Amino acid sequence: MSFSIFALLSGVGVLLAQIAWNRQLLLITGGSIDATAVVLSAFMLGLGFGGRYFGRRAEQSANPVLTLRITAAGAALCSFVPLLIAPLATTLYPALYSSGLQLPARFVIALLMIFPATFFAGGIVPSMARLVEGPGGAARVSRLYGLNSLGSALGGFLAGFILLEAIGITFTLILGAALTIASLFLIKAPGLQAKCIKETDPGVKPGMFFLWVYFASGMLALSWEMVWSRQLTFVLGNSTYAFATMGMMVLLGIGIGSIAGRRIAAAAGKPLVSFGVVQVLLGVASVIPLMALGSFSSLSGKLSFFSGWAGSISGDILAAMVYMLPSTVLMGVTFPLMVKAAAREQKLGEDVGILSMANCMGAAAGPILASQVLFRFLGVTPSVLLLACMNASLGFFAFWKSRRLMLSLLAPLGAIVSVILILGARTPGSKPPGGMNLVFFEEGRTATVAVFGREWDNHRSLRINGVEEVPVDQASLEAFYLLGHLPWGYNPEAKTAMAVAMGGGITSGALLTHPIDTLVCAEICPEVVLAAIHFEKQNQRPDLDPRFELVGDDGRNFLLGSDRKFDLIVCDATHPGSSESWLLYTEEYYSLVLSRLEPGGVAAQWVPLHRLPVEEFTRIIATWSRVFPDAAVHSAGGRHAILIGSAEILQLDIASIFGDSIAAEQLIATGFREDEPEFLQPLLSSDELLLTVESPIRSNTDDLAPCQFLIRKCQGDPQQTIGENMSLMLSLDADGEASPVHIGQIIYWNTMLPQAAEFFRSEEVPSAMGRRWLSATLSTGAELLYNEGRYREALELADMAWAADPEWKRNIDLVIEINRAQSYAQEEL
Repeated sequence: MSFSIFALLSGVGVLLAQIAWNRQLLLITGGSIDATAVVLSAFMLGLGFGGRYFGRRAEQSANPVLTLRITAAGAALCSFVPLLIAPLATTLYPALYSSGLQLPARFVIALLMIFPATFFAGGIVPSMARLVEGPGGAARVSRLYGLNSLGSALGGFLAGFILLEAIGITFTLILGAALTIASLFLIKAPGLQAKCIKETDPGVKPGMFFLWVYFASGMLALSWEMVWSRQLTFVLGNSTYAFATMGMMVLLGIGIGSIAGRRIAAAAGKPLVSFGVVQVLLGVASVIPLMALGSFSSLSGKLSFFSGWAGSISGDILAAMVYMLPSTVLMGVTFPLMVKAAAREQKLGEDVGILSMANCMGAAAGPILASQVLFRFLGVTPSVLLLACMNASLGFFAFWKSRRLMLSLLAPLGAIVSVILILGARTPGSKPPGGMNLVFFEEGRTATVAVFGREWDNHRSLRINGVEEVPVDQASLEAFYLLGHLPWGYNPEAKTAMAVAMGGGITSGALLTHPIDTLVCAEICPEVVLAAIHFEKQNQRPDLDPRFELVGDDGRNFLLGSDRKFDLIVCDATHPGSSESWLLYTEEYYSLVLSRLEPGGVAAQWVPLHRLPVEEFTRIIATWSRVFPDAAVHSAGGRHAILIGSAEILQLDIASIFGDSIAAEQLIATGFREDEPEFLQPLLSSDELLLTVESPIRSNTDDLAPCQFLIRKCQGDPQQTIGENMSLMLSLDADGEASPVHIGQIIYWNTMLPQAAEFFRSEEVPSAMGRRWLSATLSTGAELLYNEGRYREALELADMAWAADPEWKRNIDLVIEINRAQSYAQEEL
């Protein structure tokens, strides 16, 4: 019993440490798909070499219990290596990065930081195998391996859902190491040593056929994990919780499969035949859920047994079980089958080590295969088909080796079923939302990018992995344009600029309307460059400007790896609650940005107000203001905030923003006027931000960033927090008098349209921005009525919207569309 608890507890401890290592590496190597792939590969290499070394050492040792203790203690102590050498790695990384070999540079850093700990961790299972070898040893080690995997699943749950948010990366790592150390005391020598009996002729080591088959099995397993991490984001989202759920399902399934599979292996006359059947089934089982993603949300809702965040998460976890466990359980079953087929019961420690190395070498190749070959040349959905066929082929080779030629027919049958399933399913992310059509779709290497359009008003919506990132509504255009023009207004002598993320290219295009010499754009998802073509009306095609330089990397990693400095740095990251963007809202990142500014340089960052609890918005502006000596906060459309920071005193030159005719045209088209500076001036300056700077609220840091756990804190209507955050900014404003436009925007985003319209009308001297938002409010009401088929009432509101702002062409388009729909409806009658 104590040995079983050791297996479980060490699994928890090692996984907690692994998640902490991954977070530490994320801060250095970046969050790109290449970085993710090399970190996974480095991790699996460490496990493989450790398994081979300690399996052989345990086999040769007269005291294998000591060997097991060394592996666990070594894994625990070396867990701190990533933290200890992170400063050295950070110093070394720019030299490697600047060589132009970013992928090898990331791999070297990953190996340097995590290989020692994973080397020792890889020896745990083979060392346990040495202690249970003998008759029935294969079943016993399969059970222990399964318990170790279940412990890892528990560790993934604790880290992703509790510990990272509660205590941060460092203390999660300490807890993981402490649990691993504590598990050492559960290893008792008496009783275990008695099993260490040798035969004079134990047989032969696992042959090359078994090693290559198990290598391929590991490669396919990790390739499937890369596919799941892409496809399941369409239904689980891209939060920290979503990726914790996916990782937990993989480990849970492997644990269950290994424990259950030991009985299958024991009963199998030819375990290699059973291994072949499992591979064929694995290919089909992995295709089915990916082709049925459209039913995930419905299933999650039915499986939610609680209210609020707990209900949402529990529903997602249970639905993920339905979708992923069939595949991951089958992955787990391969371990006992391969051990039974290839390992010697009297040399179990050494042979499990050999098999582990083969499997882990394949697993190390899997992420590289998926990210550098399959996704690059085929796309994700065709890769699903190819992987399923490769599983079927692996099954065929197992049948052929076992001389079960009739069973080999299962392989093409499985491949045919997979083809039929894939051809009959819609590619994830390609289904247009209501009233829109698909304009652009690319299943790229780094992400799935889609642009949806609406014909009557030429509306566009760019979505990355199913998440809307770039709409072109009034509020969003205000934010995109201000994010590009305001930094220039604060530094009209700027010559060099950098944009973190391209999105639809609107902010980059706005920056390039000014006479800068160079704009470097770091974009983690290069596929959006093709999508940006469909936003030409708004972005002026920055990719065609010779001053535009695209870097295919995440912005933080580029700034860390490069010593270039800029006059302007504009951060247009995604929502802070997403798993890849939280690290762009931390104190360390802001300090990095500040260090990359030229004298007089200015930084800007977009912050969404939707789905952002007021406490977290306060934390973000407090973190920003504590780093930058002078700071300001602007409002855009009542739905977005733009943070401005510099090492020097900020002064906004509004005239310079309108100095270029195209820049002036963009700003005027969205309601801004040079003679109405109140909508361009910051709502908050450094003096007013002093309250947040001196508040007890903790800054977001790389070690503990609460902003990444927003989903738990923000349930229900994502627009609900907009008014709360705008109210916070207005309450901090020293002037104390909020304009009717700002108040009207708060009411508008609370979906109280008639009341919002009254506030916009209440301006003593009607402003262009007030007229625009009155028009937007009326046109929103008209669209709601139009969608309900109430065309006469919709036309009345649309006419009023047109009268409120005759210069806004969209109002004319709306009137024409309602008349068209009304005429069509009358003809149908």
